[in-house]
Amino acid sequence: MNRKRIIKEFIENQDKKTKVLDYPFKVIYKKVDNPISFVAFFTKVGSIYEKDDYKGIAHLIEHCIFRGSQKYSQDISKMINSLGGYTNAYTSYDQTAYYINLPSSSLFQAMDILWDMVFNPLFRKEDVESERNIIFHEIKMRDDDPFVVLFEETLKSMYSVNPIRHPIIGYEETLKNIDLEIISEFYSYYRNPENSFFVIVTDYDEKDIRKKLDDLFRDCKIDNKRIEVDFTEENVKYDKLELKGSVSKTYLMISYKAPKLSEKYKDIEKSYYFSLISYILAGSSYGLFNRILKNEKKLVDTVSFDMYSTNELPGIIYFASVCEYKNINKIIDEYKKIISDLKSLIEFDFFDVVKENFYSSAFWSFETSSNQGMLIGSNELFKTYKEAYNYLYKIENIKLNDVLDLFYDYVRTDDFMISIYDKESPPS
Repeated sequence: MNRKRIIKEFIENQDKKTKVLDYPFKVIYKKVDNPISFVAFFTKVGSIYEKDDYKGIAHLIEHCIFRGSQKYSQDISKMINSLGGYTNAYTSYDQTAYYINLPSSSLFQAMDILWDMVFNPLFRKEDVESERNIIFHEIKMRDDDPFVVLFEETLKSMYSVNPIRHPIIGYEETLKNIDLEIISEFYSYYRNPENSFFVIVTDYDEKDIRKKLDDLFRDCKIDNKRIEVDFTEENVKYDKLELKGSVSKTYLMISYKAPKLSEKYKDIEKSYYFSLISYILAGSSYGLFNRILKNEKKLVDTVSFDMYSTNELPGIIYFASVCEYKNINKIIDEYKKIISDLKSLIEFDFFDVVKENFYSSAFWSFETSSNQGMLIGSNELFKTYKEAYNYLYKIENIKLNDVLDLFYDYVRTDDFMISIYDKESPPS
């Protein structure tokens, strides 16, 4: 069976099992055969929508949401755990999600808990204070992760307007400004059906899910507060950034402005081209950076190449490595040689192998209910839930020459930002 036919049958099979249920909030339902269910709330609300004087509020809300709701006033994570399940959340620059994974026998109770969390959170003053203090501790702990420090400081240096320059976790001084009134006002963005939706992946039939949803949506609170980001296009500054700290090795980043996720090249999202080139450069031990910089030249301990961006705002393309300070200039020279000569370094059959790896990863990612639910939700936030599998058609149509053409539109050998995080000099 050829690859195109396998992809076509895979996509048709996924599409048959998934549908959108029409309720006050969109509900994306998928029928699966295994007895583990996934239920989640996704919203297009994240840190880039925060005002400057309360940076960190989206992440603070994520912490507080599990402290209790009107119907379930105690520790919600503990309650889900008692049902044999697992619950968690994440907050990023442009999205937030709360999700539960548990045996299907407890799905309806989990749905009841999640709906009450979303529509009737308590946000008690004592809970907010407790979670705020936990986040203060997390901020201090982040200083122990050199790459996080370097990544965030690089964004601050590159951008002066783009709100992606602010860390998702916020700052101690802005978190102190946040009170219950500000939390309530910001949280109204979450309850706008234009911003948010639910995902359910389960072995229950649609009629059973609809019956439960009819009950859950009967009294849900809906807000119509729109969310917008105030962003002015800017010229990115490519300075040299040098940080000193308590690190045993040197951390190096070479960075560029990234396209927005919504931008396209030849009718395909640019991010897909960068996913392919990132894998070619550092996605495996055979990636060019690993093969040349790490294994052959032995200049780095670890190396990566990636892109991080949002739907509405440009982000960052970056090369990162852990190395010895004395090797920095050699690494930069070798890096420039590699990216300037990609066409001769990349074998066309390797490009085909990279595509095969993408297909295999996509097929395996649909093995569990939770993976399917997260893929559906994250792709609905990005474009449409169908992109979770339809993107395979797009990957199949991408040619290596197109990847390189787009790559060189953003990644150059003579115009980039260098960021270095090195150990402090010993006192004299």
